[in-house]
Amino acid sequence: MKLQTGTISHLDFILSQEARKKFSRFILSWSRDKHLQNLQDPDKHYLIIKTDLDVGIEAIAGYTILSGLQSPHRNIELTRIVIAEPGKGFGKTALKLIQKRVFEEYQAHRLWLDVFEDNQRARWVYESVGFKQEGLLREAVRRGESYDSLVIMSILEQEYFSRLV
Repeated sequence: MKLQTGTISHLDFILSQEARKKFSRFILSWSRDKHLQNLQDPDKHYLIIKTDLDVGIEAIAGYTILSGLQSPHRNIELTRIVIAEPGKGFGKTALKLIQKRVFEEYQAHRLWLDVFEDNQRARWVYESVGFKQEGLLREAVRRGESYDSLVIMSILEQEYFSRLV
């Protein structure tokens, strides 16, 4: 598995994943224009998650969006991660690659994210790669007529590097 910089050429894949009904409960979809704007933003980085299907054949397994690359506090947000086929271990592997990029290449101090409180599967995967729960944004997102809470999670650079030993 590897990460590749996302470009406008990946936008149809990204939009198709966000439009999938099974993901609608766990991610907020953005418009094409919003993604186009974000792809041009130097504070954001889109990464395509690729996996080898067979010798020499790669497939797109998902994508991620990082924000805060220009943060003077060295805090990077894992704004979004979407794995096209959950349950195959791609998410956990991708998160490890993302952490490696964020802490070793971007030299971040902190990688953080928010996740819907009822997304137990994702929360378990985040914890399995070292993220710790920091807090709860109660009823922070309105979807339809109801409000959902977000759990804030993070991993610090010293926690990441201590896991490598």
